[in-house]
Amino acid sequence: MNSDSFMVLFDFVIFFYGLYMVYSAYQMKRTGQPSNLIINQAELVGAKDMKGFCGAMFKPLVLFGIMAMIYGVAGYVNDKYLEVPMANFVAVALFLILCVWFLRETKKNKAKYIK
Repeated sequence: MNSDSFMVLFDFVIFFYGLYMVYSAYQMKRTGQPSNLIINQAELVGAKDMKGFCGAMFKPLVLFGIMAMIYGVAGYVNDKYLEVPMANFVAVALFLILCVWFLRETKKNKAKYIK
């Protein structure tokens, strides 16, 4: 497997991870149970407000999932057709910034609704 194939595979994994995040957000909203994707089930023992946590995390989870899907598609297009190295750098930087934002939102909402 050459490096181009690996990057295309990575782009698909990121895309489907984003798709799963969006699906998980809607499942959380529907069931009122937090997803294993964002919180360990052991942390939920004695939780203050699981429904509140699910509601608070819905928008960040959907936004992060959509951005992951966009990153996967953009990465695929760049790797297969455009081959602009700076585009990969910018996309990775934006994705990492979004990861930090998502982790901060998760931590804030855990402190507010779970602990």
